[in-house]
Amino acid sequence: MRVLLLDHFPLDASPSGRHVRALARALLEAGHEPRVLTASFGVEEPEEPFAVRTVQCGGGQGPDGLAFDLPAFAPARGGVSFLDLTVEQIAAYREAFRRRLDLEIADFDPQMIHAQYVWLGGQLALESGAPYVLTAWGPEFDCAAADPRYQPLVDQAAENAGRILAVDEALVVRLGARFEGAADRILCAGPRLVERTAGHELPALYRTVLEERFGV
Repeated sequence: MRVLLLDHFPLDASPSGRHVRALARALLEAGHEPRVLTASFGVEEPEEPFAVRTVQCGGGQGPDGLAFDLPAFAPARGGVSFLDLTVEQIAAYREAFRRRLDLEIADFDPQMIHAQYVWLGGQLALESGAPYVLTAWGPEFDCAAADPRYQPLVDQAAENAGRILAVDEALVVRLGARFEGAADRILCAGPRLVERTAGHELPALYRTVLEERFGV
């Protein structure tokens, strides 16, 4: 199965990034074909046994590069928060990821997109028309609640996801109350559990989503 794993943090820079690396390695070892699309600080990334594509932040390198630093939900001192971005920067961020995602879909033709966070990547996956699942971590909902510019994008990503894997039970309850129409598609799936079962159970979930989407 061809799986495009999508995140907006480098693989070494966050729990979600390290989770993506673990998923990609497990899928590869089980005979699947993973590819990763994520953001980069503009430094050289460690070599991985799977393909990694990046959107460069903090220097504007390349046609998809962004001049501003990599935004985060809770940045370290001096870092850029998603709440700090201007309307123009949000548009530039989404457009850079959209262009890169479109290229990956044309070149890789993923059967499934698995995006970290119920965030802009999930909404772009929806716009692409590709089947997708999301992993919800929690900080994205606090950010969206604090900034109404993001709320419609988060709502669209959640309401159209094939499945939402919440990292703990408290988040399952929170999401079920927030997205009542998606309650039956929200699962509790902690990162360590998902990583241990990624070679077999995660592709089985992907196939279920594909069957529901296409009836095959």
